[in-house]
Order: sequence, then C-alpha cells, then structure tokens
Amino acid sequence: AMARAEHLASRRPVLLNRVLLRQNPHNVGEWIKRCELYLQRKSPEMAAASLEESLKTLHARKAVNGAPSELVLKLAKVYEDELHTVDKAIDLYHRICEQQFYQFRDVDDLSQCYAAWVELKLKQEAWDDALATARRAVANPEPGSNKIFRALPKSLRLWDLLLDLEESLGTVQTTKDAYNRALELRVATPMHVVNFASFLTDQKYFEESFTAYERGVELFAFPHPGAQLLWKNYLTAFIERYKGTKIERVRDLFERCLESCPPEISSEFFMLDGEFEEQHGLTKRALGVYKAMCAKVPPDEKYTGYQLYIAKTIKYLGIPATRDIYQDAIAALDDAPSAKMCLDFAKMETSLQEIERARAVYTYGAQMADPRRDPEFWTTWHEFEVAHGNEETFREMLRVKRSVQAAFSTVNYNAAEMGATKDQAESLSNEEALRMLEEREGISTQDKPRVGGFVQGKGKRTADAADLGEVENRVAKLRKATANVDTPQSNNASAADGDDEIDIDDEIDIDDEEDEDEEKGTTPEPSSSVREVSTKTVPAAVFGGLAPKEGDSSLEPKMGALERLRAAAASKSSAR
Repeated sequence: AMARAEHLASRRPVLLNRVLLRQNPHNVGEWIKRCELYLQRKSPEMAAASLEESLKTLHARKAVNGAPSELVLKLAKVYEDELHTVDKAIDLYHRICEQQFYQFRDVDDLSQCYAAWVELKLKQEAWDDALATARRAVANPEPGSNKIFRALPKSLRLWDLLLDLEESLGTVQTTKDAYNRALELRVATPMHVVNFASFLTDQKYFEESFTAYERGVELFAFPHPGAQLLWKNYLTAFIERYKGTKIERVRDLFERCLESCPPEISSEFFMLDGEFEEQHGLTKRALGVYKAMCAKVPPDEKYTGYQLYIAKTIKYLGIPATRDIYQDAIAALDDAPSAKMCLDFAKMETSLQEIERARAVYTYGAQMADPRRDPEFWTTWHEFEVAHGNEETFREMLRVKRSVQAAFSTVNYNAAEMGATKDQAESLSNEEALRMLEEREGISTQDKPRVGGFVQGKGKRTADAADLGEVENRVAKLRKATANVDTPQSNNASAADGDDEIDIDDEIDIDDEEDEDEEKGTTPEPSSSVREVSTKTVPAAVFGGLAPKEGDSSLEPKMGALERLRAAAASKSSAR
C-alpha cells in the first residue's frame, strides 16, 4: 500500500497535466510540459510518444500558449539528443515539410521547420542535401497545394538561409540565379542587394554589380530607409572602380540621387559629390555643388553648410570672393545663425582692413542679436570699436544697442501683457496704474503748476469756448441769476415766491433785445435792479486778438459785459 501511495504521489504532476490537457487539448504549453515531466522521469520514449500524440490531437487554428511548430522542434530534439535516432528526426521533418502531415496556420511555422531540417543536415555534414532542401523550400509549389505551401517561396527566413548556402556551397551561377529570383519575387531586402553586389564585385563582375545596384535603387526608391544605404554603396563603388575616367556617368548618378533625395539626408551625398568634383572634376562645379547643398539642406544644417561653402571658396578663389556668399547666407538663415554669420563676415572684412564695411555688417547684424541672449555679438562689436573706432562710432554703437534692446524688450513686454489675465488688470487702482506708467514710460503724471490769472481747464479749449461772445453770454446769465436772488422787490413773480431758478426765456429775451439795441446803435440806461453789483476790469488776455491796441483811435470804444447787461435790463423795465 505504501509503495502504491508513493508511486501515485510521484505520478501526481503527470496526472494533473493530463487533467489540464483533457480540459483543453490545444494547449501547446501543457504538451511541452508533459514532455519535460517524462524526461525528468527518465522516460524519453514516453516524451516522444506524448509529442506524437499532440501532433495528432492539437489543431493549429485552436492552438494557445505557443506555436504548433514548437512541438515539432521539441520532438525532433528528443529524437536527436535523447533517443539518438537522427533518422527519426529527419523522417519527422520530411513528413511535416513535404508530406503535409500537419496543417499549420501560419507560414512562419512551416518555414521554421524547413530551417531546422536544413540545419540538421548541416550538422550531419550533408552539404548537398542541405542545399537541395533549401532550394526545394523556396521552389514553386506544386499545383493543388494549400495556401501555406503556396506562400512559402516568399518567406524571408528561408531566403536568408538559401542565399547564405548558395554563396558558401553553390556556384557563381546558382548564386546569381538565387539573387535574381529573390529580386524578381520582391522578397529581397536592401541588405540582400548590397550582398549581391559585393559578391559580384569579389568575382570581378563589376558591371553586373552596378546592374544589381540599379535594380536595388529602383526597387527601394526614396523615401525608403534602405535607399540611402544602396545609393551610398553604389556611388562609392562606382567612384572607386572608375575614379575620373567616367565623369559624366558619375555626375548623372549624383543628379539622379540628389533629385529624389530628401533634404534631411542630402548633405552626405552633396559632400560626396563635391569631393568627387574637387578630385576629378572642375572647381567651379564643386563650388556649385556646395552652393546647391546650402539651398536644399534643412534649416538646422544651413549654417554648417555655408561654413563649408565659404571654406572651400577661400581655398580655391580667395577671401574677397566670399562676400556674396556671406550676403546670401545672412539672407537665408534664421536670426540666431544669421547673427553668427554677421560676426564671421565682419571678422573677414576686418582682416582685409575694410573697417567701414565691417562696421556696416555689425550694424546690420545688430537687429537680429538680442543683447540679453546673444552677448557675444555685442562684446565682439565693443572690442572692434575699441580697437578701430573713435568716440563718435562708439556712441553710435551704444545708441544702436539701446534701440535694439528696446525693440526686443517691447516684444517681450507685449507678450507678457497678452498673457495677463483680465482680473489682474482690473485689480489695479488709478494711482497704481499711473505709477506703473511713470515707471515704464519715464513720464510724470503729476499736476503741473497753474499760471495765475487764467482759468484751469480740463483740456484744450474748443473753438466755441474761445469765442468772446460765448464768454459774455455766460457772464450775463450768471449776473442775472445773482440779481434775482439778491433783490427782494423784484417784479418777477418767481423771485417773490422764493424761486431762484433762472428763466431761460428771459435770458433769451435779454439777448434778443441786446442784439436789437446794438443794431439801432442806442445805449440803454442802467437799471436800478443791478445797482449794488461790484465791477472788475476784464483782463485783456480774455479778449485775445479782439482787444483794442493802445493809440488806435480808429476803433470805437466797445461796451463791456456789465454795461450791456445794464442796458438790457433798463430796456426790459421800460417796455413793461
């Protein structure tokens, strides 16, 4: 009984695994675990038998927890390593790969089995059989085969294996045929094209290698990531082969490449083209290549491109020939690199003792150099003026610096003002706002001292207020109201009742009568109702240009406001 219990306990993991497989017989992981349990119990035959059973039970489309190809590879390893029966492993691969013993769901599972079969034959040093198996794997499928076998010739895994075997074990012709067929089926990668061209170059088939590159750049054109690798190797190999003997052909290749090349990766090909022209072509064409590079490369590489262009121009044409290049660079670059280019331009002019030209360059570049962010520019200009300028030019430099700093400060101030919230703006009182304006704008908002003898207005006088007639009308209305209040025996009923309002109609009548009297040329008698009114001479400044000048006898004396007011009152009382 004890022995039966121990035997049952030792078999417990296998029994539990069996229960799980009954629940789901399509669990790849549990089948492999069952094989491992038998191998731990030193039962390789049982392990192989369990995997054979799994291939008959498990359905590829329902497989979980792994790929069905793992069962085949594990079973072949058990036959090879545990049972030491390589023939059974080869027979297994033959049944799986060629007799379609098991129907896989994915072509990658079948390609893994083929690759393992070829590697097994290589281990057995059956070179020819391994190469023949690899060729059969990518051969055209037989009519009536299922879709997995029909898709097998386009498996990249098998083509990598076959091309390696062809280069190692096959002939030159079979290798060329294999690469050509891969290119025809469009399963080749850019690396395959490079390997094919390198193989042909090693075999001294130079033109065929260039043909392979042509097929590659046609198959993998820009913006494919592999196009850069193909064009670089193609151009390098061609230049290395022919050097300067076929210049026009090389130029045509560079033109084709740069025409379709994206700007982000074009600098490498421009530099290669320029180097070729310098060594085997013309200097003028080389400088033209560098100029075209500056125009095409992205903005973050333009400054470096122009520096290279300027250096090459100095090398072949001299320093004065770079002036136009500097001007084009300053116009094409952004503000920050343009300011740096202005520094280089000014240093070049200084080296030629063109002080005025250098100062003009500094002045132009100042508008793009913020003194807070680009102190190097202003330090260099300061040193330049100390060494070559005078007091006037130094003051001009300081003036430009202040104006530029104010311009950049205005931009920042406006941006900060735009970012302020409405609540923050409304929380400021009038006094705080005035004080802020005083600090920012440098002005004073305090009341200016008043000049004695003049009325302080809220603003400038209007044209109507400056008219003398309007002033006299206001004085007449004011004194009429004063007389109505101070005289208790007035005939006006509204005044007797204590009403001190101004009668607008009476004022209008006074004005009308005043106008009539003036037209008749008579002077009314003063009224008794305005006897106790004190008088004061009206300042001459009130009348402005209408005031009579001293010694001018041609002008008749004019009546003042008081006299005319009295005349109007007398005329009104006599009429009643």
